[in-house]
Amino acid sequence: MKRNIDRMSRRCAALVVVASLLVTVVPARAAVSFASVELLRPILAKMLGNPSQMHADVVPDGYEGGYARISMYAQGAAVGGMRIDEVWIRLIGASFDPEELRRGTLKVLQVRDSGLFGRLNLQNIEAFLKQQGTIKDVRLSRDEDSVIATGTLSFNGVPAQVRLKGLFQVYGEPEIRFHIEALAVNGLPVPYLFVERLEQQMNPVVDFRSWPVPFKIRSFRNTQGGFVLSSQRDFAQPCNDCGGPELRLTP
Repeated sequence: MKRNIDRMSRRCAALVVVASLLVTVVPARAAVSFASVELLRPILAKMLGNPSQMHADVVPDGYEGGYARISMYAQGAAVGGMRIDEVWIRLIGASFDPEELRRGTLKVLQVRDSGLFGRLNLQNIEAFLKQQGTIKDVRLSRDEDSVIATGTLSFNGVPAQVRLKGLFQVYGEPEIRFHIEALAVNGLPVPYLFVERLEQQMNPVVDFRSWPVPFKIRSFRNTQGGFVLSSQRDFAQPCNDCGGPELRLTP
């Protein structure tokens, strides 16, 4: 009888130990899952170049590193190295490496759907091209749908004044290109062979392939206030709950 009582006592003690372990482990797992949402916000801010204003609405999924929806709005963000006045971003069904999240890095495992919409002005594009250094002291102006750039270009080590006219173009790839319509050096027109070589040297102007999510850009158009870029052809705002002002444009 005493032996049976000892066995029951040991079993009860074991159950108490298991129960105490469950009490400590389960909240810890929940804390990690909850913390992953908080870890994501500074990573997103860093990805956008620490914008002056950012709103992020994050809905976690049922597993660590998974998010049912991420909606963001930011002012003064940097996309591919270019400052953008306003940007709207949407990610649906996003899955990130949880270990990389803890290290402060965004490693994308899967994204079911994504969208991007941005507004930028001519001055930001000009500042970005100056950083690239292909044309020194570059200055930009607009002529209807075209962009005119003037500056200094080196020919075999000899600086020369250049004036080029062209268009920003996108083809549904994660990049923005610039097509040269006309080019003059020291007031003289340049043969097409050199124009083609210069285009290859300066393109792509912006490359989103370096981003964790390589958004495919399908629209880049002039507007009265500057330019808009979008991952959608119809210029529709990617989400209504990203924050920021309502913005809908048509081609």
